[in-house]
Amino acid sequence: MNVSLMKALTDVRWWILSGLAAAFIVGDTGHAPMIAMVTLMILMIVSLQGLTFRRSDITEKKKELLIGVLICYAVAGGVTLLVGSFYDHEIWVGFAMIAAVPCAISVTTGTLILKGDTKLAMITTAVIYIIALAVTPLMTHVFIGEAVSPFEVLKYVALFIAIPFIVSIPLKKVVIDADTKSISINIIFFILMFITFGANKDFILSEPETVLWVAAGCLVRIAAVAAAMEVILKWMRMRRDARIPMVLLSIWKNSALALSLTMILIEAKESVMPSALSLPLEMIWYIGMIWYFQKRCPPAEDQRPRTDAAS
Repeated sequence: MNVSLMKALTDVRWWILSGLAAAFIVGDTGHAPMIAMVTLMILMIVSLQGLTFRRSDITEKKKELLIGVLICYAVAGGVTLLVGSFYDHEIWVGFAMIAAVPCAISVTTGTLILKGDTKLAMITTAVIYIIALAVTPLMTHVFIGEAVSPFEVLKYVALFIAIPFIVSIPLKKVVIDADTKSISINIIFFILMFITFGANKDFILSEPETVLWVAAGCLVRIAAVAAAMEVILKWMRMRRDARIPMVLLSIWKNSALALSLTMILIEAKESVMPSALSLPLEMIWYIGMIWYFQKRCPPAEDQRPRTDAAS
């Protein structure tokens, strides 16, 4: 295959922008919640394929693992709830759903692309998703209340998390080259952007003032938190390869899962807005993160002598 074509196909940025453009052009294709559910499960399975863990992996990185879990729920979740508190109840519900879900499964993929500590990203993500089976239903019950049954949330969280983990087990021995896996994940990102944003395009465009107000909150929880986390971790002298998954964990929630759960379980249309806007904004932010960690903090940074407490 032509080298330039392969480079374009494996570049997630083009797929994200293309998905957004297609969503604006085509709009709602129908059956969005079901398609999003299936697509999200496939993304989980593809991302987990080939990953293996040993008990020693957890013991060796237990400090960073604990930091990652706290960042996902205390930092990312806490800031999201704080931001959501400034909005009306219907929109608050949407932010609370984002806070309750685990990190994006693509934290691992994103770390791999940026040449970070992929093993740390994989272990932390896996632990967070196991914890999410209990934490997500609990948080939705505490912060959303009777509007959502915790048992319904548990059912869908198990569907999105437990089944992909089980399905991925026999696929561990299947050999898939890096380019094929990268293109497959990019196609899934395209479909998620196209389906989820397209399904809510008309409503979003009909409420421009509300959209701008909610988007401002989303940008605070994404851009501001990511920048602050990078500054703090550099001050702590954490190495570049470990900082990458930590920064991703601080803002990259599974907005697609939050959007799917909101569309399925919440009647108020306004409630989908935080996750519907967070999904493309997180992806667009990631494009900027690619530039930052490739140009401003290249991998050569980790070749310097280790003087950090996190090494």
